Amino acid sequence: MEENINIIKSVGIDEREEIIVDFARWLETAANEELVCGEGKFAMMSASMAEAMRVNADELARDNPEKTERVLQ
Repeated sequence: MEENINIIKSVGIDEREEIIVDFARWLETAANEELVCGEGKFAMMSASMAEAMRVNADELARDNPEKTERVLQ
């Protein structure tokens, strides 16, 4: 995932959106794992972040790449 953060500045809008959606999927997976481990608070936070990223992926992809990079970090 870190390599995707590093290339976010050099790819086009479509690729950026795809990277953002991939991060959202990864966060959703992490949220499910946290829930299984009994970490409900962290699971809820990760799921909320994933949803926000997925809903705003197109806007984040079109935004300044530095801002997008900060969101993903």
